[in-house]
Amino acid sequence: MKKKSNVIFEAEREIPILFKTDVLVVGGGPAGIGAALAAGRHGANVILLERYGYLGGLATGGLVVLFDAMRNNKEELIVRGIAQEIVEELEKLEDGVIYPSKSSGKMINPTVHPEYLKIISVRMLEEAGVKIVLHSYACSTIVNNGKVKGIIFESKMGRMAIQSKVTIDCTGDGDVFARAGADFFQKDLPTGLVFRIGGVDTKKSDSFIMENSEKYRKLLNELHKKNKLEGAIAAEASGGKARAAGAGTYSKTTINSVVWFSNSFSKGDSLDIEHLTCAEKTIREKALSTLDFYKKHIPGFENSFLLDTASQFGTRANRRLLGEHVLTKDEVKNNIKFKDIIATCIIKSDSSLINIPYGCLLPKKIDNLLVAGRSISTDFITLITLRLIPPCLLTGQAAGVAASMAVEKGLSPREINREKLRSILTEDDVYLAY
Repeated sequence: MKKKSNVIFEAEREIPILFKTDVLVVGGGPAGIGAALAAGRHGANVILLERYGYLGGLATGGLVVLFDAMRNNKEELIVRGIAQEIVEELEKLEDGVIYPSKSSGKMINPTVHPEYLKIISVRMLEEAGVKIVLHSYACSTIVNNGKVKGIIFESKMGRMAIQSKVTIDCTGDGDVFARAGADFFQKDLPTGLVFRIGGVDTKKSDSFIMENSEKYRKLLNELHKKNKLEGAIAAEASGGKARAAGAGTYSKTTINSVVWFSNSFSKGDSLDIEHLTCAEKTIREKALSTLDFYKKHIPGFENSFLLDTASQFGTRANRRLLGEHVLTKDEVKNNIKFKDIIATCIIKSDSSLINIPYGCLLPKKIDNLLVAGRSISTDFITLITLRLIPPCLLTGQAAGVAASMAVEKGLSPREINREKLRSILTEDDVYLAY
């Protein structure tokens, strides 16, 4: 038999089991925080495994600091539970949270301090008895007869395993369920890399933008041409206020002199290391050209400087689970009522609601596995809303409660009492529309 020239064969080896636990949460972003915290509070022995040296995912390391779409246009708080708890904890810290306001003065959605969020997350999780394991990258899923038994991970200590009764995939890209053999969809949104600029007189720059909306629009168009960011979202202006999240417009942070810039890089496979490498290098160069442009053209930026670029790359979408239920835009539009609803979220554009059934968190074929965050089972249009930070916290919280119920009863997550799950979530201050 002719050997393949482009492969090698890895020798079989023993993998030491580092930990055994009731619930293993893989991924410490918003969904993972919600899942681990909920499971721990409901009595499960929980380990939270995270590949970076901090928690919060894109909300911290990715510098995506806006907890978008928590309130509707009537200023009613819809996204509650753990998501609101986190905001309330941050409110106790100076500069922990700000609320960008409409011209009417209404409080809309919080912008948070990413470093404080890292700290608050750890505090809350440790109070709930969760064991946090950082600097550990899940690289394989342990599956036996269609049931997930844990994961294998890599770290500076080498290759090791964690055994679990229930595993929750909060990796964002569905790393655990994909390696378990679950079915999934795959489609990308443009990627991005947030950067922050400091030393800004935001009062001066905001006034200039408000008073010179047409001039600002033309300047943004010029900046986009200068940056030539393929796939960048075109800048728009409405009522003198820039709304686009392209390579040119900024948003405020909790610190008056610091602003953050979101951006979009051309579509590509966000699991492909060559695409990721190219995007990281390119956007950092564009951060410098954006800074230079603002210093020259926008009053208030004369003494500004590049503060930082995000340490975590911004993937907006990739793998999505093909689950027990696939939530569709038509179901959302027709306000379909699900008996197993576990979360209600807001569509930012019109404040209408998305109700998420528990079946979106369950793989079709694989047991002892739950999925939370942006890779739950939805169609692509619905994903646009559900990938945001507050919905990820909500689905994480639901998955954590479900996992604790499964462990307590000795069941798979598929077998738990879904009406009881709803009841517990309601008791935990999660808003369900019906």
